[in-house]
Amino acid sequence: MAEHNELGKIGEEIAKTFLMKQGFSFVEANYSCHFGEIDLIFRKGEIIHFIEVKSIKVGSLHVKSKEGIDPRDNLTKSKWGKLLRTIEVYSHHKGIKEGNWRLDLACIYIDMTTRQAKVEMLENVLVE
Repeated sequence: MAEHNELGKIGEEIAKTFLMKQGFSFVEANYSCHFGEIDLIFRKGEIIHFIEVKSIKVGSLHVKSKEGIDPRDNLTKSKWGKLLRTIEVYSHHKGIKEGNWRLDLACIYIDMTTRQAKVEMLENVLVE
């Protein structure tokens, strides 16, 4: 497995654990269709949360980004478009209404030396 794929899987597990501790109920992981993939899907109350996970290695958890790179920088308008189309397919298949879902971003900062991580959740994010 490529290093970036391994880092992504580690980040998804960290995000999953974090969200469950925050009272979210796990629905499924890595839902995919011909448009793309949704990393994590959770429910909290009546709202479905589609979670895009972006992970980055850092030298220290006291510094959020590595050399000015932020995990959010990897989310292009094209990626957001694919995510939204994938959410539309999922919502259609599961009967989820337009106002009953959110797209959230989990930024995971991982210090590979100390094996510690920091999670930054950005809720209800959409790119115009």
